[in-house]
Amino acid sequence: MNKTLLLILCDFLLLNLLALTRWDKTEAPTAAPIAARPTSAQDDVVAALRFSLEEEKSNREKLASDLATSRDESRSRAAVLDQARARTTELSERLQKSEQEAVRLAQQAQVEAERSRTALESAKAEAETLRQAREKLRAEADALRSQLTVAEVQAKSAEEKIKFTTATLRQAEEEKKKLIEQNQSLSQGVTQLAEKSGQITQEIREYRPVAPNALYADYLNRRATLRLMAERPSVQNQRIRRTEAKPILLTDGTRTAALVPLDQTPFRLGDAESSWDSLTGTLTLPPPSNFPKPLPSLESIKGSDPRLLLAPVELALVEKHPELAYRIASDPFRFPKALLISPSGKGYGECSFKLEPSFPGYLEMDSRFLNRLQGEYAPEAGDLVLSLNGEFLGVMINDQFCALIPSLEPGPALPLDSKGASRAVGETLATLKRKASSLDPRLQ
Repeated sequence: MNKTLLLILCDFLLLNLLALTRWDKTEAPTAAPIAARPTSAQDDVVAALRFSLEEEKSNREKLASDLATSRDESRSRAAVLDQARARTTELSERLQKSEQEAVRLAQQAQVEAERSRTALESAKAEAETLRQAREKLRAEADALRSQLTVAEVQAKSAEEKIKFTTATLRQAEEEKKKLIEQNQSLSQGVTQLAEKSGQITQEIREYRPVAPNALYADYLNRRATLRLMAERPSVQNQRIRRTEAKPILLTDGTRTAALVPLDQTPFRLGDAESSWDSLTGTLTLPPPSNFPKPLPSLESIKGSDPRLLLAPVELALVEKHPELAYRIASDPFRFPKALLISPSGKGYGECSFKLEPSFPGYLEMDSRFLNRLQGEYAPEAGDLVLSLNGEFLGVMINDQFCALIPSLEPGPALPLDSKGASRAVGETLATLKRKASSLDPRLQ
């Protein structure tokens, strides 16, 4: 209990005791019955003290009751005070939060106000722009109205001119029909004359020989590059054959291929029935196509000498530059002489030839010893033979006979495979060897 409250209670009890105590003359006790025993002064004092004690007791009990009541009230007030303090703390926290929220809302309101002000200014500027655009559109509309009026006047004038022009055109069409009828008969005659003139021009070109120097210079610019590599096992170690040839491109109108003799490749007819570990090849076309392309195979020529091979060329590679390929001669016997060019490009010259009925598909070249003594070009095996108008005839298989190339129809192929060649190459070589063995000895 609080000390201050205890002192107050003690003072209150003391003052109450002093106030209730009778300090004046004690009242005389009630007269006893006559028959009763007389009382002494000591008894009176004891009775007075007993009365005072009983009254003090009752006062103390009353004070204790009041004290208990005051204590309960104090506890209630203390509880109420604690609740009030907690409530005050809570209200203080709420007030602080409210103040913070108010500050935040004020800042947000300021930002929103700034945004609203900016939006309002933007809206005013946009409204001003729209007003100016409206005025501009109004001015343009007025200008268009005036232009429309002028256009209507011009349209009426143009309509009158159209009517006049239509009548003039009708008259011109009638005259044109008459002229067309007259020109048709003339054009038919001109067309026939032009066709005959074109045919005559083509025939003149085909029958006109080209200078050998020009044919030789053209040959040097139209050579391709063929590289082949063959690996085959041997008793001691791996044998590798590498060859590089300068073939020319041939075309028969449907196919295009590079022509290469068998002796300019790693293959020989003596390799029949053999096998290889690897066969690879690349073909580089003449300029401007200078990119090597892998070869899938080499092909023999159906209906021609078995010692001549073809390297097929994709049509897309030469369709941009068809002038790179030689056309096969449609009439090999048009000229009595032919141009022979060494495959290395070191020499060339004209040489006469004749047909040999016993050897169809071959031409017999004039290779007499007297011609060699006179300094004329002497044919050799592998020489290319061109007609004097620049078409391709064939290849010299020896120093006397030229094998003609009638077409580019493929025969048995020699497949190329970098991962290991099959026996198909050996079988193809065996087939070509049998064909070569069946030829006349003068053609071997």
